[in-house]
Amino acid sequence: MRSGERINDRYRIEQQIGSGGMANVYRAHDEILNRTVAIKVLRSEFSHNEQFIRRFEREAHAATSLNHPNIVAIYDVGDEEDLYYIVMEHVDGVTLKQYLQEEYISVDEALRIMGQICDAIDHAHANRIIHRDIKPQNMMIDQLGNVKVTDFGIAVAMSNATLTHTMSVLGSVHYFSPEQARGKFADEKSDIYSLGAVLYELLTGRVPFIGETPVAVALQHLQDDPIRPMDLNPNIPQALENCVMQALAKSPGARHTSVAAFKKDCMTALSRERADEPRRLPTNQDEFDKTLVMTPIMTEEKTETPGSTSSISASKEQESEEQTPVKKKKRKWWIWILLVVLLIGGGIAAYVVADEVSRAVVPDVVGMSIGDATSELENAGFVVEVTERASDDVKEGEVISQNPQEGRKPKRGTTVSIVVSAGKETVEMPNVEGLSQTAAERMLKDLAFSDLEIKTEASETVDNGDVISQSLEPGEEVVPSEVTVTLVVSTGSNKVELSNLAGYTFEEASTYAEQNKLKIVRRDEFSTSVPKGQIIRQLPTAGTAVDPGTELTVIVSEGVEPTDVSIEREVSVEVEQPDKDKKPKAVEVVIRTVDARGEIEVLRDEITETKTYSYTLVIAPNEVGTATIEVDGEIVRTDSVTYAQAKEAQ
Repeated sequence: MRSGERINDRYRIEQQIGSGGMANVYRAHDEILNRTVAIKVLRSEFSHNEQFIRRFEREAHAATSLNHPNIVAIYDVGDEEDLYYIVMEHVDGVTLKQYLQEEYISVDEALRIMGQICDAIDHAHANRIIHRDIKPQNMMIDQLGNVKVTDFGIAVAMSNATLTHTMSVLGSVHYFSPEQARGKFADEKSDIYSLGAVLYELLTGRVPFIGETPVAVALQHLQDDPIRPMDLNPNIPQALENCVMQALAKSPGARHTSVAAFKKDCMTALSRERADEPRRLPTNQDEFDKTLVMTPIMTEEKTETPGSTSSISASKEQESEEQTPVKKKKRKWWIWILLVVLLIGGGIAAYVVADEVSRAVVPDVVGMSIGDATSELENAGFVVEVTERASDDVKEGEVISQNPQEGRKPKRGTTVSIVVSAGKETVEMPNVEGLSQTAAERMLKDLAFSDLEIKTEASETVDNGDVISQSLEPGEEVVPSEVTVTLVVSTGSNKVELSNLAGYTFEEASTYAEQNKLKIVRRDEFSTSVPKGQIIRQLPTAGTAVDPGTELTVIVSEGVEPTDVSIEREVSVEVEQPDKDKKPKAVEVVIRTVDARGEIEVLRDEITETKTYSYTLVIAPNEVGTATIEVDGEIVRTDSVTYAQAKEAQ
């Protein structure tokens, strides 16, 4: 948007004062209430993106329910012609991040600032709002040192519905909690962790964990302990270090019970009663975070009760040897052998026939639909077991493979397992926002996303090389080979942080403006302290981050302001004398001046003889004073004096 444009026929845009991956922020004038406001406007490229619109509206609704002196007030929310905007309180100041970079923060000052931040977050929690993105970049400090918390863009209202969902990792990696790093839901304890990270930075001048990539930092949140604050700043008392380290506990249950409790712990840390407080030892993880070790389930073996086994004694019959005659009758053993053979052969034949009847040939069902394959197998007398598997080659619902293979002849009732295509494999679209481009690309390629498109965009909130946004919503089930993923990657801030040009000449300032692609405007003023030709001050002020093309106004000294100069002038008006025997004729003399006082009739006189008159001219700097002398209504002389001539005559 350009300067002078109006939103809702009410808000006149003055200047862009900030920008982010989702929205731009402008300073504007409310022409109805005659006040300066800040307007956050959703970027035009996202005005048709439901995800961004929902997030933008969530920020508005979360913030409008809050009313606290340490929270940036929301005045108005609206949309017109695909322009979504939030009108909020304009804070004339800098972010806490900028303040930290420019100012030395004492322990007392750190606690004063933290107390106000805690009051704001405690108020939000009382209204069931979790901020989820607490960081110095989202806090403003005005000219009086008051802290204002802003940007509820990823805040979430606590409810039974939201508490059952696993939330994506959002916010700034340097300040978010271990549970956010794991992708779990963020609650009040997560905000307390982030408050601890902010207090850590206020006291030590650095964030708790530093890494080359967001992933590296996130892993440290999960696994490592930060350097003890007292090792970085010996002025920190042990009681205050204890407070910080408790807030940064990995386990939510080990942190303070509430923001109010955290604030009380902070504010009493410098008291005399806690002067000799020992270092707190880390507490055990709460039950929620413990890894449960299940007691092995002992399977009771069934013991068979031995039954009584009776031994059947076969009494041997004593065969009495009969006295036989000398000639014995021949036995036809071959008949018995033949009978046995016939009996065994018949049994085998019967078994073979019965076994053959109980078996069936497995049909070939590969390529059939699941319905046809099931009918075919069941009609053949088999039990069907179906499992699904993703396949890029076989149409969804068709059989990929079977076991046993076709042509085999197992018994009827045998289970035939068929693998049915579930279609092309889908994956859950990961959230890569905030990751470096390299890490995001590696993650996506590991998930078989091959069609990646990279776009770049300047951002004030996302570091250079990190992902600002993605075209597919996290959690969406997609087939990687069938989609194009567009990543918008930050090129960092393209803003220029203005140098202090006081004392520069206009020519030097013009060179600076040209090098930084700024438009320079000159205004001249008199000054009693700055030599002529040097710059007195500038607008915007030094240290302000501005976009290329911004108008830079420099006020150049004209030196000490000159004053009006007065000069006395004389003029003689001659009158011709008649013959002695005649009476002199009277003439009328009028003198008028035009100078710094305006047009003045100095005198009007009648004379009969030559007379000299004096008059004063008051001449302003760079002006000219003029006197006209009239005799009987006719101008006989014009006297003009410049300011320089009058100044020289003094």
